[in-house]
Amino acid sequence: MALKMGCSKGFFYSNKVGFFVGLMLFSSLCFGQLLEVDYSGGTREESRLRVQFLRSGTLGVSSLKHLDLTVEGAKFRYDSRNGSQLSVTLYGTQTLWRGNRIDALNTFDFLMNPIGGSVNGALFYSIPLSFNELYLNKMALVLGNKWIQGPPLPNLQNTSFFDRYGRLGWMYQSKITEDPLTNSSLYFWSFPALLLHQGSPLSRQQFFNGELAPWSYGYAVELGMEYNTKLKVTLLGQQLLNTVRKSPFGQFVARIVVSYRF
Repeated sequence: MALKMGCSKGFFYSNKVGFFVGLMLFSSLCFGQLLEVDYSGGTREESRLRVQFLRSGTLGVSSLKHLDLTVEGAKFRYDSRNGSQLSVTLYGTQTLWRGNRIDALNTFDFLMNPIGGSVNGALFYSIPLSFNELYLNKMALVLGNKWIQGPPLPNLQNTSFFDRYGRLGWMYQSKITEDPLTNSSLYFWSFPALLLHQGSPLSRQQFFNGELAPWSYGYAVELGMEYNTKLKVTLLGQQLLNTVRKSPFGQFVARIVVSYRF
């Protein structure tokens, strides 16, 4: 096992304080998800379990004019000898800038961000289909639950809600270049997937004006490149297909994400 050390103005301020308090708790306790490059080539000599904390930082901007910062607080990952992978990851996300003045769309951005939410726990499972030294094909499933803090509501109503989500798709990974002498590498991956979100009817009415179904489905396409196992750039596009006609929640949402692994 390898252990590596490394979650209106008043409304924004309270979120900010909660975010950093959460990160302090993650550090002291020592515990959605974008895809990761698999360096094993499909199989391994032996199974391996890893536990990592404060593993990466991610900066993301979306077409909904939302800039946010995400910290990967903890990750538990098991890699089996046959190439399958199982992991559980915990994220925390804080908004840095809102260019959109519509509260419902700002809340929707958290819902459509795979690693968004004040707290986001995700389970990832993958099975290799085919592979060689240069490429890897596998089926991947992501299941998660995120706690989203919405805008203030009248009559002291609860301003947060849970969104449960899933992605099922096919991942293709390619090694573009690798040089052991300089310890450099460049990988590319793609992940088209089916998308599912589930929330309570009450939260859909309170935060999305009833224009988002309790069971919402759609599609997602993820493209990414990783340099030297540290720097990762991801382009993500998603769309829900069963929203109310002409609803802003039915728009295609694009997101650019830059991540650095500590």
